[in-house]
Amino acid sequence: MNLRTGISAFAALLLANTAAAGEQELSKRVLQQDGWVSYQVPMVADAGSPCCLESYGKHASRTGSCDLDNRSWNISSDEHGSHSVDGTLALYLHVEHGHIDKMRAFSAACPIREGQQIRLLDNVGSADSIAMLSQSLAHAEFVKGDSLKDVNDIELAAIALHADDAATAALARLADKSHPRKLREQALFWSGQLRGKTGAELVERVARTDPDAELRAEAIFALSESHGMDVYAAIQNISLTDSSEHVREQAMFWMAQMGDARAAKDITAAISTETSEKVREQAVFALSQLKDKQAEKALIALMRGNYPRKVKEQALFWLGQSGSDEAMDFLDQLLSKPAHSAKEG
Repeated sequence: MNLRTGISAFAALLLANTAAAGEQELSKRVLQQDGWVSYQVPMVADAGSPCCLESYGKHASRTGSCDLDNRSWNISSDEHGSHSVDGTLALYLHVEHGHIDKMRAFSAACPIREGQQIRLLDNVGSADSIAMLSQSLAHAEFVKGDSLKDVNDIELAAIALHADDAATAALARLADKSHPRKLREQALFWSGQLRGKTGAELVERVARTDPDAELRAEAIFALSESHGMDVYAAIQNISLTDSSEHVREQAMFWMAQMGDARAAKDITAAISTETSEKVREQAVFALSQLKDKQAEKALIALMRGNYPRKVKEQALFWLGQSGSDEAMDFLDQLLSKPAHSAKEG
């Protein structure tokens, strides 16, 4: 080992030890006393103003103030795509018997219900916060109160909301093969949602290369929600090249859901080259999900084109389900043809 290599290794070790010390100190401060404890860190740009939701049947709306003790945790961001009002993230952690059993993460501008006793911590560094949350996720320490899945999701969202590159790196580590699939799926989702181009590239890499086909399929959904690159083109390529029928089906489904003008042409072209009858059937269903009358046009084109009988049967079924004027006009024309003409068509 030369001198330069030795210095670099020593610097890396020193940095790691410093980060560990910071995480341990924050954890000690958080666990010092039972009850709600809160601290604030800078929030990632383009996160809007995350606040809590209240559900009424199928509808949900922002509440006047957030009740930290509410059993359900939801956040909304009606300003998604724009900078938040103050760019500050407030994290709330509930400690019971020396363990964290609940967590919430909102914009600092989001009001909390009056009367709730909250211990405030100052001078908390983003890197220390990310390290503490990542450590607890890696060791699955949150096992009380909320379900593990829900708490994991809150922590991952909170990590993703930090305005620090360490958050991107932490989510990438939590998405690797050493962790359970559900944790990996959630880490990929939040990477795609809030970590920009780097997060989208991580999700794409997993969607293309991971040996677990189920995870690849979930990663396609996360990719469809990602930002900072042409995610549609990446998903379209996967729809043509993945070895798994299920993954190709999911790719075409999400292509249709993304509102991209290329979807109708690309999915129709894939039906012409796809060798799996099962995937072709799902591709026709994907076409039926297109918006703004694109579905009817695409399905009618299948009926008129040179496609396998099963494809035309599926297209006819979904046209019948549509009930639109365009679909009904086509079906009327089809039914009014003489028998020999219908066979030729």
